[in-house]
Amino acid sequence: MSLNCEEIDLILSEVPLEGTKIQNIYQPSFDSLILELYGQGVLTRYLISIAHNACRLHPLNVVPPKNERPLRFMECLRSRVRGGSIVHAAQLAKDRIIKIDIVRADEDGFPVQLYLYVRLWSGAGNVLLVSNEGIIIDVLRRLPSRNEMSGATFSLSPPPGNTQPSKRYVIRELEGEGPFWQRVERYYAQSAGHLSRETLISQAQEIFERKKSGIEMRLAQLVSKQKEYLEAERYRQIGDILIAGYSTEIRGVKTFARSFDFYENRELLIEIDPKASPAQNAVTYYEKYHKAKDGIDEINAEIHRWEATRKRLEVWFRRLESETDPLAIAQALRKGGAARSREKPRYPCQYLEYRGWTILIGRSGKENDEILRHIARGSDLWLHARDYAGSYVFIRVQKNKSIPPEVLQAAARLALYYSKARKNLGGDVHSTFAKNLRRAKGGPPGLVVPYLEKNLYITFTEAQIRDILEENPPGEEYSP
Repeated sequence: MSLNCEEIDLILSEVPLEGTKIQNIYQPSFDSLILELYGQGVLTRYLISIAHNACRLHPLNVVPPKNERPLRFMECLRSRVRGGSIVHAAQLAKDRIIKIDIVRADEDGFPVQLYLYVRLWSGAGNVLLVSNEGIIIDVLRRLPSRNEMSGATFSLSPPPGNTQPSKRYVIRELEGEGPFWQRVERYYAQSAGHLSRETLISQAQEIFERKKSGIEMRLAQLVSKQKEYLEAERYRQIGDILIAGYSTEIRGVKTFARSFDFYENRELLIEIDPKASPAQNAVTYYEKYHKAKDGIDEINAEIHRWEATRKRLEVWFRRLESETDPLAIAQALRKGGAARSREKPRYPCQYLEYRGWTILIGRSGKENDEILRHIARGSDLWLHARDYAGSYVFIRVQKNKSIPPEVLQAAARLALYYSKARKNLGGDVHSTFAKNLRRAKGGPPGLVVPYLEKNLYITFTEAQIRDILEENPPGEEYSP
């Protein structure tokens, strides 16, 4: 239910905006604003909402949660109209457009006139801040198709649809006592708020199911590949069988070798390349054997990462299901929206908190370079697998504390694990302070030459790596 023109006029008469001073502005969601007004010794919070089928404005008794992030339009209003006075506020010609005239002194003390236009059209609502010259300063919703964006010339649009000017609207009867604005607030808190929550949870369910389906599909592919890799020994046996000799048999478009399987004591058909010699066909299976043997650790690690992602997704959805505040749900969903709306990540790389210490893992030359340029301090400890390509690992220093041996060993194991030395399950790791790293002249981004490094030989198992990652999984809370 959106307010009609008569209801808008009634609320503006019950709690006038004129003569109040704008103390602050909040934006609890992408489609709502709260003006904190002070007048005649009373502080009033006025909600403006352009939500679909819920366009309205009215005072608030209950304050919704504030948004954790500084949103664009809120910051613009704070810089332009906070501290200003509302000298006039009225609906224009019953069109559900409220014009709010604001006067605020500039830096030199001269008065500046600004206008806030609130259009309460369901599905086409907007809030626009306009200069005295008729230029749009900023808008709550940027709509280029309506020419509603910063720098455009402002013009009043006609109401949508075939609205008849002669049509009469009535003020609806809402349950409860008190002035109309209080009954409106109560209605949205009890009915529309509940419906809004159901809609948001439905959206969250769709996101959850889509993401979960994608994760499970990837896991199924990895498990299939895992089963194939677990049969690595069989590829080596087939190579031995082919070396021993075979007869060729063609079935359709495929060519098979018929040979005796002396490992399992039976006849065996093996698909081969008819143009290759027995030795060459055997080499093909030996290569599969080595690939499977070397790749099983990586497959196991990737399965573990995807399973952890699925768990975080499930935790994310359970938290939303238990949330009762629609605005909080909308905020959580918005964090998973377009990339531009997401919060800046804490670090430009993979990281984890291990026993109270932050460990950074640069997975590419670009990440390594970003860490070295903008994150690492001179006393942070750098670790890298000696004589193998791999990730740079950093342990962030803590004031007046020495790095515990178990943290140093964990970081060294991660340096080996995220390197070409992984299949060896051990090796040398050299370490030094970040201040002892020098960029390689003419080298690619992130390449450094270490000085005064120390050597640490360490071994690891898959279980040890799993324990390190499970103690505090890399990254932060899941955001789809």
